[in-house]
Amino acid sequence: MGLEKLLYLQGVGAEFINFSGQNIRIPTQDREGVLRCMLDKLVDTRGEIDAGYLARRIHELDAKPWTLGLHGFQHTYLDEPEISLYLPYGYQDELTLRVLSESGCLFSLSVLPADMRIVGDYHIDKTQYLHYRLSLLKLIPVDSVENANTDTGIELQADSPEVMEANNRRLGLGYHSAELIAGTHRHSGIVMMAPRQAFRLSDIDSAIDSNENSVSKTRPRSWGVSIQLYSLRCDSQWGIGDFGNLTDIIDLVAAYGGDFIQLNPLHALDIAEPEQVSPYSPSDRRRINPLYIHIQGVPEYTQVKSELQSDEFESLRRAINIDNWLDYPQLTQLKYCAFVHLYQAFSQSNSKKISVRRQAFDDFVHREGQALTQFVEVESAKAGDDLPKDLNFYRFLQFVAEEQVCACQAYAKQAGMSLGLIRDLAVGANPEGVEVRQNPSQFCLSASIGAPADPFAPRGQNWGLSPLDPLSIKKDDFQYITSIVRANMRHCGALRIDHVMSLLRMWWCPLDENNGQGAYVYYPVDSLFAILCLESWRAKCCIIGEDLGLVPPEMDRRLRNAGIYSNQLFYFCKHSTGFMSPDEHKQDSLMMLANHDVPNLAAWWSTSDLHLRRQLELIDNDEALGDALNGRELEKQQLLSLLMGVGFIDKAAVVDSLEYEALLEAWISASAQSRSALFSVQLSDLIGDIHSVNIPGTWHEYPNWQRRLPISLSAIKESPKVKLLLERIRATRNSEDEQV
Repeated sequence: MGLEKLLYLQGVGAEFINFSGQNIRIPTQDREGVLRCMLDKLVDTRGEIDAGYLARRIHELDAKPWTLGLHGFQHTYLDEPEISLYLPYGYQDELTLRVLSESGCLFSLSVLPADMRIVGDYHIDKTQYLHYRLSLLKLIPVDSVENANTDTGIELQADSPEVMEANNRRLGLGYHSAELIAGTHRHSGIVMMAPRQAFRLSDIDSAIDSNENSVSKTRPRSWGVSIQLYSLRCDSQWGIGDFGNLTDIIDLVAAYGGDFIQLNPLHALDIAEPEQVSPYSPSDRRRINPLYIHIQGVPEYTQVKSELQSDEFESLRRAINIDNWLDYPQLTQLKYCAFVHLYQAFSQSNSKKISVRRQAFDDFVHREGQALTQFVEVESAKAGDDLPKDLNFYRFLQFVAEEQVCACQAYAKQAGMSLGLIRDLAVGANPEGVEVRQNPSQFCLSASIGAPADPFAPRGQNWGLSPLDPLSIKKDDFQYITSIVRANMRHCGALRIDHVMSLLRMWWCPLDENNGQGAYVYYPVDSLFAILCLESWRAKCCIIGEDLGLVPPEMDRRLRNAGIYSNQLFYFCKHSTGFMSPDEHKQDSLMMLANHDVPNLAAWWSTSDLHLRRQLELIDNDEALGDALNGRELEKQQLLSLLMGVGFIDKAAVVDSLEYEALLEAWISASAQSRSALFSVQLSDLIGDIHSVNIPGTWHEYPNWQRRLPISLSAIKESPKVKLLLERIRATRNSEDEQV
């Protein structure tokens, strides 16, 4: 009984519903193995868990919170603000609750226990404790602290909810400091006031009205193009797509009325391992990969232009631009060499006086604080001997990268895009990266995250990313997880959260085989959703939750209630007879025709993806390949039937004789009719690329995340085919008579 209770308190799940709808009981030994992983940093778990420790841990997690009058962190909602208080039974004296808001407004309330609502109780030995709920609507403003600073890192604007709250003398949205005074006892904590829903597309117009610099307006059905930024190519780049190329794509899509550009994660990767290139296995999700910096767009470039255009640089730059595959070691070496020149120019120009640019750099460093210092210390330590050890060099790169992302978002909004950039937040971090190394208490270092066994991966999946510890992030008052969310909501109109189910639960895979095959671990989902909703409004950033795969039924409800958009993938939108018609798609969703985990249409239609999987031994034998090919032929016929049904393919057409160009135009035109609020097509599909950027289940077998587009940006912008397809989408998504 004691062990089972601790498993529950630590969040280790007992069962789940699999892909087939079966209820799967997780073996006890696997659950205990995950528990051992969680307790590794607290106690020696190599033997049996000591009964004494078991009792102490249960007391700490289950009983002790009832003895704390006010918990360290709790959330509530603006429309029904309440706070939880805990008192021993029989306590009848007056209590005082004081709340200092972020904006410096001090509120106070005196109340008797008899005036509060009892919602629960708990016995510890012979003492009964009661859980009370107290409405915060009764708080009375008693003071104002002018220009109060908080430790949240949030800058208050003149029209912000926090300043409006101070003016209205009411407690508003934000992270507020609370103190409970009960006799001689004082308890302190954070009370987060959140909205019920995240920022939505329908909220953008009101935000635009208050921003004279923006010319964009939302439409009922927004659309855009998804890109892998690194894959873009042009003659002037330094071996990899960059933020300068991003503005070219913005120009192209905005000219046809597009609302957004959807990006791969921009997270910083491991500087010491340039071949570890997956954007979904980052070193630090709070920082940006400097390789995306547009060198010619850095202000200091004019000072070092002659050096960077020397024969030596130009020869190396042209050489790495030729190949169809990114050479990360070479391009990293070349770009960092250029970065050194840019940094030296920056340092020399600002060594004797504080210029506007130097002040902007200093402000950035101050704002980012200890998290940036931790990052650059590791970067400096892990960088090669040919790179500077000066911490400001690495700060400068982050400053420039942040500056350029900000400029891209501003450029997109000025071009008329309602959303601009959609960024992507990876589900985890590399165990050898900065995030984990500098914040080990927030992670479990004895496990990785992944997925349980299913028909697509009979042995399960291990993604090699360290899981966040649900109890540690709560003990930290969610400051660490909030910093990640906040950093990724900057300079974008929406944030896609990879594997959004991680807000509720994650499958943990023990690193030690003796600890079993893994189990689900549950997270403080209510608080995490509340944080997302609050940060979303503060950043005026919509949220898209990638909910593909094994999705618990309650997750659909939570996403819907929180106003978070779902993420659909065309290939997976099927029923028993074939593909769903566009009017069957979810309305509150981002419909993507394809993503980095599935083949482009050209590969899918030609079945080259299946033959490649057989070549890579992801399909076990020729018989299995034959079965897969037969299944694909059926799916191709089902796609054709869909396109015929909506009138984009002649009913006399047959699969074997259909021209691919006609299929592509019909596929995109029909899919653009989706009732989804957001619609996205890959740039690689617009140009008919057949190559995959990523093949799930491979590592060294296939050069994932290294494939460049087969044609240059200038060729794409002049392509009649691309222009035709973008016009087809514009005509469908932007038409005023197509209201959702």
